[in-house]
Amino acid sequence: MDYTTVFADIEPIPMDDGPNPMSPIAYPAEYSAAMDVFRACAKVDERSKRVLDLTAVIIDMNPAHYTVWKVRQDCLFATEADLKAELQYASNVGFEHHKNYQVWHHREIVVTRIGHDEDVIRGELRYINEQLDADCKNYHAWSYRQWLVKHFQFWEQELADVDKLITSDFRNNSAWNHRFFVLSTRPEGVSETTMDKELEYCQKYIQIAPNNESPWNYMKGILKKFNTSKERQSRVENDVKKLVEGKNEFVVHAAGFLLNLLESKISDTLLSSDERSSAISEASQVCKDLMQNDMIRMKFWSYRLSLIPSV
Repeated sequence: MDYTTVFADIEPIPMDDGPNPMSPIAYPAEYSAAMDVFRACAKVDERSKRVLDLTAVIIDMNPAHYTVWKVRQDCLFATEADLKAELQYASNVGFEHHKNYQVWHHREIVVTRIGHDEDVIRGELRYINEQLDADCKNYHAWSYRQWLVKHFQFWEQELADVDKLITSDFRNNSAWNHRFFVLSTRPEGVSETTMDKELEYCQKYIQIAPNNESPWNYMKGILKKFNTSKERQSRVENDVKKLVEGKNEFVVHAAGFLLNLLESKISDTLLSSDERSSAISEASQVCKDLMQNDMIRMKFWSYRLSLIPSV
């Protein structure tokens, strides 16, 4: 950009580090020139097409400059620019800088301004999926997705999309976390039928890879948050016991999960004394097995054992 021509009426404001700066940053000359003009425009709050173009020049050199992104938003709205075209611009920057917080936040601001447009929302979900294809654990992509579907109450494809990601990598904690987010946030809640299906879903992946912590954590979460049936809790307990007892290899996650279930049972005030004594004995034995088989966390399991009441 030819600043002397485009901004001929503007007196650039140079960076002021004070009279005796200890270690001034050696900015490239082009960046310094652009920022000098930017400061002058920001000082008078100019919101114009030329300032919009200037922000693109600076973002190309420093895409993490939050203030420049904010001024860009002000210029977009003041000039009534094409916001759908702006999303394409943000995509171009985003594919070069996948984990740049500023560009993800910029998308949120622009999409909020556009409002509830199903074509735009679906386009955003496609963009997120493309980002997750590049890095399926990109925190910014998942965070933006949560905001998008919650803000616009757009849940229709979420479980299907997250299922594809879990299928491609069932150790992806981010995908499991998003599945939990969808179930716990969408308006229809979790029915008894859905609860049973989710438990079956967990067990399918547990059978494939018992030492994968992700489905164990997910199952623990949905039982804690949504389960109201003691019969279901007992059924899960029996299934986990079969896995613990039936495997030649000791499965730490299964034993740890069983311990949580038994501790929950021990705290049940409606349990008979015989049932409580049995649960205490089982929990103590599980702790001892974990101490023996999970040596790295032996002291942790010893501590858990100390918390179990005496028979």
